[in-house]
Amino acid sequence: MKGALKIGAVTLGEIPRVVFSVWKDASALKHASHQGVDMFEFRVDRCPYRNASDIVDEARAIRRHGLPVIGTVRSRREGGAIALAEAKRLALYERIAPFVDAIDIELSSRSILRKAIGLARRYKLTQILSFHDFARTPPTTALERTIKGAASLGADVIKLATWARTPEDVARLFDLTLRHRRRNLVTVAMGTRGSISRLLFPLAGSLLTYTSVSPSDGQLPLKELVQGLRLWYPKYNAKGRG
Repeated sequence: MKGALKIGAVTLGEIPRVVFSVWKDASALKHASHQGVDMFEFRVDRCPYRNASDIVDEARAIRRHGLPVIGTVRSRREGGAIALAEAKRLALYERIAPFVDAIDIELSSRSILRKAIGLARRYKLTQILSFHDFARTPPTTALERTIKGAASLGADVIKLATWARTPEDVARLFDLTLRHRRRNLVTVAMGTRGSISRLLFPLAGSLLTYTSVSPSDGQLPLKELVQGLRLWYPKYNAKGRG
């Protein structure tokens, strides 16, 4: 991508940006921007649906609330709600592409990864290439290889979400983010020990911080997250929301 890195109309890098993960339209989304949300993440794998047309309807409904939308069809092995064949996942990415501003796909989705990247380029979407480990925080050298691999594929944003077993895991991921912040990273330390990362890691350069309509895996509730950002990041208050 050229120029400032954006998802939709939202510029990344100036202040922490809040991503609100959702899987269907709801009344809470109507006032999300006034509550500090910068963009939605549409978790297609968690969306109750009967056919692909239902997915398109939900994507359109979420988009009508006026915030940029990240679309993802998370694989089961990296935290997805249901097991979907890779061909089915790719088909769902194809259906939502016209209604989102970015797509997030795991680097481990090798059989469909390059096709999904091509899809993002065709629709001029921001490409988020991600890695999730719900068991541990891998060695730093392994995470650095993951960053390098994602960059070689042309990722606009590289997302690393790992499970923090110890405070040292959180510190190590913070240090990794700080040293590689020019790579356009999003980093998350999951689990109770990693909750602080939702507020702390933007200081090291993590571009996005996540919560959801049903916080889990160490996520902070939206109100608590926004209050913390407003307390610790003066620029967060200085900039207009949205």
